Amino acid sequence: MPYRIRINQRHTLDCPESKTILEAAREAGFGFPHACRNGVCRRCEGQLQRGSVHLSRPPGPLSAGESGADAVLYCVAFPISDCEIDVPDITAPGEIPEQTLRCQIRQREPLNHDISRIWLRLPAGRQAHWYAGQYLILDLPHGQYPFSIANAPGGRELELHIRHGRDNPGARRIMADLADASTVSVILPQGLRYLDTPPPRPLWFICGSTGFAPVKAMIERLIQVGFEHPVRLFWGARTEQDLYLPGLPAQWRDALPDFHAVTALSDISKPGHAQGLVHEAALEALEQPEQPLFYIGGSPAMVWAVHDALVEEGVPACNMHSDVFDYAPRDQVFTPPS
Repeated sequence: MPYRIRINQRHTLDCPESKTILEAAREAGFGFPHACRNGVCRRCEGQLQRGSVHLSRPPGPLSAGESGADAVLYCVAFPISDCEIDVPDITAPGEIPEQTLRCQIRQREPLNHDISRIWLRLPAGRQAHWYAGQYLILDLPHGQYPFSIANAPGGRELELHIRHGRDNPGARRIMADLADASTVSVILPQGLRYLDTPPPRPLWFICGSTGFAPVKAMIERLIQVGFEHPVRLFWGARTEQDLYLPGLPAQWRDALPDFHAVTALSDISKPGHAQGLVHEAALEALEQPEQPLFYIGGSPAMVWAVHDALVEEGVPACNMHSDVFDYAPRDQVFTPPS
């Protein structure tokens, strides 16, 4: 039986004792740093956090906690138990390597009373890849800030939606920085919850405020690939004025064979919108809880509330995806991607 290798506390790999961890990782599609493959260049060096390996150079067993376990060369390391390892600069199967690029700030435009769209242009001659639903980090003079990429991959343009109301002084400072600059550094891609080749089953999107940005990118990706299965969008806001880009759902109805959108307003009743919280509108429409995959965008509090309401209704937790699950566990507070 192969041994289970846990990598960087994020990924798992099955590795037989007859293969080095580097060999098994490459065969499984991991981008694992390496060059010589014989224990000389040290590019595959990492820490052995748990478990034991047998080294062919220098020969002998090594266990976590022993001298040398903080600098294991995985091109010469054969597992002899389940292991946990840390290795810098690894990409998992399907992951895209992270890049730092200097982008032109091409356009700034208001979308409603407190949300603006920023268009960035990637540098000429530099390829950048991301998956629909991922985010980037703006590297500004006073800090780094994550924002969802609001357009599907392809081309040189990056679309950001930034909410900068009076209750968000940090975002107002970001907007001021962007107004004073012609270029900005971005780090991308970020995030593990995305769409590339969508599964052949219904997809439901539930979002609030600028949680709409990654949803927009994923729906555009569905259009790109000619997705034929049902797509449902539930978009929540406090008032009608908090919504933006109102013409997009009609365009998506024309572009997808089975698309339906519902907007929900929590603070006011208005024709054409459901009244109440956005997940309440989704639950009212939900007939087969186990069928759709759900992508949820919004603040941590909103996402966890939607998660719990869907679970109570019978939706399997494994059918729900949100970056919040990765960067903001229930017992921690993080600055969320917008």
